[in-house]
Amino acid sequence: MITRKMISLAVIVFMCAPATSGAADGELVLAEGGRSDYQIVVADDASPSTKHGAKELQSFLEQISGAKLPIVSDKTPVGQQEIILGDNAHLRANAPDIDLKPLGAEGYAIRTAGEHLVIAGGSLRGNMYGVYGFLEDHLGCRWFAPGVSRIPQHDRLAIESIDDRQVPALEYRELFLVEGFDPDWCVRNRMNSSFARLDETRGGKIVFARGYFCHTFYTLVPPEKYFDDHPEYFALVRGQRQRQYSQLCCTNPDVIRLCIEGVRRAMREQPHANVFSVSQTDGTREGCQCSECQELARREDSQIAPMLQLVNRVAEAVEEEFPDKIVETLAYTWGRRPPKNMRPRPNVVIRFCVNGDCCRTHPLATCETEATRAVRADLEGWAQIAPRLWIWNYVTSFHHYLLPLPNQRARGPNIKFFLAHNVTGIFEQDAGITADSELAALGGYMTAKFLWNPDYDPEKAVSEFLDGYYGRAAGPVSEYIDMLHDYVEEKNIHVTIMVGCDSPHLTDELLIKADALWQRAEELAAGDLEVLRRVKLSRMSVDYAILERGRLQAQGKLPVDERFLLPVSVRFTPFFETLEDSNLTRLKETQVLDKQAYRRDLAKDLNIPGT
Repeated sequence: MITRKMISLAVIVFMCAPATSGAADGELVLAEGGRSDYQIVVADDASPSTKHGAKELQSFLEQISGAKLPIVSDKTPVGQQEIILGDNAHLRANAPDIDLKPLGAEGYAIRTAGEHLVIAGGSLRGNMYGVYGFLEDHLGCRWFAPGVSRIPQHDRLAIESIDDRQVPALEYRELFLVEGFDPDWCVRNRMNSSFARLDETRGGKIVFARGYFCHTFYTLVPPEKYFDDHPEYFALVRGQRQRQYSQLCCTNPDVIRLCIEGVRRAMREQPHANVFSVSQTDGTREGCQCSECQELARREDSQIAPMLQLVNRVAEAVEEEFPDKIVETLAYTWGRRPPKNMRPRPNVVIRFCVNGDCCRTHPLATCETEATRAVRADLEGWAQIAPRLWIWNYVTSFHHYLLPLPNQRARGPNIKFFLAHNVTGIFEQDAGITADSELAALGGYMTAKFLWNPDYDPEKAVSEFLDGYYGRAAGPVSEYIDMLHDYVEEKNIHVTIMVGCDSPHLTDELLIKADALWQRAEELAAGDLEVLRRVKLSRMSVDYAILERGRLQAQGKLPVDERFLLPVSVRFTPFFETLEDSNLTRLKETQVLDKQAYRRDLAKDLNIPGT
């Protein structure tokens, strides 16, 4: 069992003090019998997100208690009973000792002061996050998935004394998941995801410049423009300059100049953006092998050295004009190892990529596969030298978006591990290009909880989600998740993001048991059509594994198990009925799904008649 431990960070901290018990006469009765004497106070010039937070607070308190609290200006006289939101005249009159500066842009304080409730923090997002923190941590609200929430109802809504201060441990919290792009779900779970549809009303977000999210070498120095006249701008590999899928020659003075000019131009044209990536081309496993690049790489014992030198030169050139902008680069594949002596500049972010061959079923901190140990060693090295370190992590199966991947137990510990190594931003790449992937909503909810609060209890996150999302069907779904995780732990099976359907963590026997559990879940959900639909969509994962392993057996690529023939036959039609009703558009990252063609081909391989 994972125990909850406080993470101590030198600069960015997370603190949460729960509501403390008080005498009955110290209660604040916010509403009773559908009525309230309270009002919500907001400054006339409050930020758009603060005003949005006030409306959200008004709406959810009405859902909880039946009472609609008025929203009033701080220019009105101070009332006896108020919820004071943000920095305004009433805050200064009732809680002048609250110091907002240490809370930053996203932190907040929640405090009772006499018969007043104060929610105050950073104007960018902190006041609004404080509203959601109050609703979640003190009133029990939860937002599990877009359109699926738990809002308690109370005829008498009373709170005891509160002294709660929270500052997020991470400055950048990103879940790359279709379900996580929903703006209301995202902001209510306090994420500032760059891909989410977060507008100014919802506090905005971390903004990567358009065209500068990652793999930007060709954006900065396009080969179609420069290669014919200047092949020396591009990587020398085994004696030849490479035009296609090539890195840049990072020590070339003209390349450095073009990168500086490109980034400076982008910063001028996109003043709203925060982050500008100068990073290697994807899909190429080698950097430039020219004498200048390799001399620098040998001296630093790292292939990233020429690239980091380039990035530092760009960052130095733009920092005076754009002191608040970030120049980002990737520590990725061949460029993952940190250099010996070179250091990133203060306005440079190193986004460390947890490579695809790393185990996903065991926590990074304790897994002993060779690939995982190598990732761990490199991250520990960057933690010592990078002034600003972010993570690019992978939490889905890229070859099989529906395949069961038991990584729920590793999500929380991995985020804690990152934080313990000076990480201040995390990009969790899930199925961001198709909806309805394997247990997408559960993974999204868990990740959101841990990104805001790394100490969130993982068992609580799973149990409250299952209860809220699957209702009466939660029991067998919980058994299924535990069965998968227990199996990979007991057998010490290491699963990567490139896992295939022949993986040892998916035995015929285990899938037969899983099929029975999901059948039980469907039976329990039968009285609720919406919950039944969620169960069926989630069951697609096990159906997919059964059918694809059945295909491998039919093709002679796996031993034939006679017991497996029945579930293969029985689950074919229900799987495709649900698939047709789903929003799944890809089975793997690199190919759009043609549902009819997939059904036809699979039926042929499985020798299923009448399809």
